[in-house]
Amino acid sequence: MLISANTIESLNEFFKNNLEFVQTSFNTINNSFDKSYGNFSRDLNNNIKIEINSPFKEIYFINEDGIEIHDLEFNQKRFIKNQDIPNNILKFIKNGFRNESLDFEQIGDSKFKITELEKNYYFEFISNDTLQIKYKDNMNLDNLINFSKQNDK
Repeated sequence: MLISANTIESLNEFFKNNLEFVQTSFNTINNSFDKSYGNFSRDLNNNIKIEINSPFKEIYFINEDGIEIHDLEFNQKRFIKNQDIPNNILKFIKNGFRNESLDFEQIGDSKFKITELEKNYYFEFISNDTLQIKYKDNMNLDNLINFSKQNDK
């Protein structure tokens, strides 16, 4: 079953907002859950800024060329070119999801799966203001990210 154009449009519109997120991953070394907290924003040129506030201070700048990573605690900077990024999920978030270029599958009213380079990403709109993404990262660890629209203050 193909995903509806409405769902793709909702997904693309959701990532145009300023968002807060909590990323949870399972730490297999000490059998615990690690959490990161941060913010997601987009500028007028469609570049993305991801700020990790806890447990470490990092900022990611995502543009057409790749990802610039600033480790604020160690005062280090590095750059990863687009062609060196192991999956395209950030590229899709930045440039938009398109039904014709991805393998989408509707799972429920508010749930769907995207398969990209043999990796599955599970999306669920918990509400109009909250989106959850589940996936296995490049080290085969389970990850869960909850994005919430930021309230304008």
